[in-house]
Amino acid sequence: MTNVIKKYAVIGLMGVLSFSISSYAAIDAAAVNQVQNMPIEQQLAYIAQNKNETIEKRAEALRQLAQYPNQNSLVAVARALKEPSPVLRQAAITGANLYKFEHQWRLLAPLLNDPELSVRRAATVNLLRNYSTMSTDQKHKMEAPYQNLVAYLQHQPEQQLLMADAYRWYGDWKKADAIYQQLVIRDPQNSQIWLNLSDNYRAQDQDEEALVVLNKAIKQLPKEASLYYAKALTQVRLKQKKSAAESMTIATSLADNNSYYWYLNGVLHQDFDLTAAIASFEKAYLISGAPEQLYALCDIYIRHGNEKANACIVELAKVAPKSVIEELNKRRNL
Repeated sequence: MTNVIKKYAVIGLMGVLSFSISSYAAIDAAAVNQVQNMPIEQQLAYIAQNKNETIEKRAEALRQLAQYPNQNSLVAVARALKEPSPVLRQAAITGANLYKFEHQWRLLAPLLNDPELSVRRAATVNLLRNYSTMSTDQKHKMEAPYQNLVAYLQHQPEQQLLMADAYRWYGDWKKADAIYQQLVIRDPQNSQIWLNLSDNYRAQDQDEEALVVLNKAIKQLPKEASLYYAKALTQVRLKQKKSAAESMTIATSLADNNSYYWYLNGVLHQDFDLTAAIASFEKAYLISGAPEQLYALCDIYIRHGNEKANACIVELAKVAPKSVIEELNKRRNL
């Protein structure tokens, strides 16, 4: 299932990126009255592309879109990266976090030479997150931007978390740890510090240490969904699958509108509670409307002979390549 989902997601993404700006019709004035009735992610995508809005409001919408990985978000971000306003380009870089790295690199690497210094730094930070998976050539192209970023951050005491992150992404674990340990004492209510400290251990394959950090963080911040999400992923790596499913359930209860949390909750519950798994996949798709989550829903319907399988495939056929539908129908008829 995983390979098919990835293949389908890439096909959909490339289709989105192949559109040119001129391919999109002007936003119909009549649609303005409908904006308030749209799901939040559609509202944000609408605002981000609406040239009648202020630059500041469009930029904020682009930054918020990073939380909603769907096709409308991708369209808005791809267009904004070509905007003449450096404020919009920088905001779109934040929104580009929802792309796979291969597409991020293609879109953002040119901005490493952007005429605006703030845009260059933003592009460096975004791409640096994937430094460990870069090719030798990509790492070579990142060296000068990385050194420039570090030199700048060393004189910015209010940005020490980003300094630690930059070291972590680059693979300098000890320098990163030294900063994180200071920050977590100074600001224990900042969940991002805890998350990044745990990730510094994860990057070194020290998942037991990462779990200890996350448990400490949860004692400080018991209502922070992202900590339970990170804990669930850590428990999966430690092969604590039942515990991971329990942690993920808590995450969904604390972030009820996060479609990816619901999707992962479905994945984790398949071996323990099929009813909960199906309900989670349904909730994920209901929230996002994302084709890849609809595919996952159809897949679990088919695998377990659910009566909703036919209707699901009919709905998926409206947006999925023919080959995907044929593959699902083939498995349904086995």
